[in-house]
Amino acid sequence: MNNAGPVFDEAKVRKAFRVSVPSALLLGAVMMIWPSAFWRLLGMDLGAAPYPAILYGSVIFGVGLASIAGARAPRSHVGLLLLLVCYKSVAVIALLTHGVLTLMADQPVPLAVWVIAALWLHQAVSNARLYPWGIKDQ
Repeated sequence: MNNAGPVFDEAKVRKAFRVSVPSALLLGAVMMIWPSAFWRLLGMDLGAAPYPAILYGSVIFGVGLASIAGARAPRSHVGLLLLLVCYKSVAVIALLTHGVLTLMADQPVPLAVWVIAALWLHQAVSNARLYPWGIKDQ
């Protein structure tokens, strides 16, 4: 029986944070600065209410900033991985649920919804695989 316990692969976690930094900072900045144009490219019209999209962009930008700290000290910031697993998993479930319900009502669903759900699912699974499930405080 192997009692090695949960494994924390610091190099892989550091790499995940390093990949997250530029993508989250760039995506978040674009979403905050040009919210209507960004979402219009994805087939969604924000109308006169870009503020929820700006707020979401600021969250993604914040993930990029927090990932800088995670890249420098992965162990100290491993909780960010758990946050990303939870938030992206919930987002996937919500997007898929609303997408399917919209299709069942014979309404179109922008392709971007399915693409974002697929990307977030990939990131949620990737982060879940890196997170050291079962590690206890000492």
